[in-house]
Amino acid sequence: MNFQIDIFSDISWLAVFVGTVVYCVFCGMWHRPFAFGKKWEEAMGFQRPEHWKETNIYYVVPLISCFVTSVGIAVLLKLTSANSIADAFVLGILSGIGFAMAVVFTVSVVPIMKKPLLFAAITGTAQALGIILATLTIYGLT
Repeated sequence: MNFQIDIFSDISWLAVFVGTVVYCVFCGMWHRPFAFGKKWEEAMGFQRPEHWKETNIYYVVPLISCFVTSVGIAVLLKLTSANSIADAFVLGILSGIGFAMAVVFTVSVVPIMKKPLLFAAITGTAQALGIILATLTIYGLT
């Protein structure tokens, strides 16, 4: 495999940006109280204090992380020469479940997590599905 730094000039940056937004918005909505947010907070043992507000870090860090992941997805799509939506879907599944979900399950078993498997199921599923959506988006716009 010839990995060259100029592969970054070969990817569609518009596709990366749109994939980033799709991924970040999807995961953000997944963790909102109207979806799985209440169970997610329960799993962590977090109780919202009265008048609690999320600060910018709760939006900026995930956005940056989704961007980095989307760049990685775009590069992997190029390196694997994915040439069909089925190829992109397989790459999304492998990346989402094989990497993101597996990492979330691993890091969820910290001693302060109240319900680690519930946390991992909620967050791991969000990451896996978000990555699949981002991969399909990036492929479709490339």
